[in-house]
Amino acid sequence: METIAVYWEPQIRIYGVTTVTGLSLYTVVFPADRMAHWGAVIASLGQIGVTFHLVNLQPLAIGEMRFSLVFATDGREREVRRLFEEGAAESGHGAWRQTSPVEMVYLHGPHFQDRYGIAEAAIAPVLAAAIPLLASGCSGTSIHLAVPENCAARVVDCLKGTFVIENRPAVGRHNG
Repeated sequence: METIAVYWEPQIRIYGVTTVTGLSLYTVVFPADRMAHWGAVIASLGQIGVTFHLVNLQPLAIGEMRFSLVFATDGREREVRRLFEEGAAESGHGAWRQTSPVEMVYLHGPHFQDRYGIAEAAIAPVLAAAIPLLASGCSGTSIHLAVPENCAARVVDCLKGTFVIENRPAVGRHNG
């Protein structure tokens, strides 16, 4: 016998919300056969001390991939830009762009992986409020939303109808 439980609540309880400001978003689209090359470029960011807040990889059209990285440049903007420019030149392929500054909103919750529709529950109110969503990601206990500068507080406000946000979110600032 198998038991299946579905957990639902009218307003989703979470452990907390964190916002981080002063971040950069770099996005690169490249042929899938250049994955190793761009993986090495991304790995080199760690070697110069860049810390990531969100990394996404998704397939696009057949044979194309997109990396999205949200990170604190912490004064390394020139080095990061150089790495991406060199990466594109060396591969002969890869269109990249930078969006900066951006902000992140993290929702921390219990058992998000067991809650069907949790990503939609977080993203739909943001889109309904006409807040541009630049990147997003979900894990077992967190939802990450990257938005343009000066939008994180609006995101938190619009999520209050869907999630129980009992107090002001923790705020972090990264100077880039």
